[in-house]
Amino acid sequence: MNKRWVIKIGSALLTNDGKGLDKIAIASWVSQISELKRQNIDVVLV
Repeated sequence: MNKRWVIKIGSALLTNDGKGLDKIAIASWVSQISELKRQNIDVVLV
């Protein structure tokens, strides 16, 4: 049975406190989530 992680990323983190999308942070999260998927961990992003 695979593990399942639920990850919540709030709008303040996504938008760098309302200053526009934080592309560096988003790229980092994508990399980290990809690694979890490689480890057969299901990820639910909310």
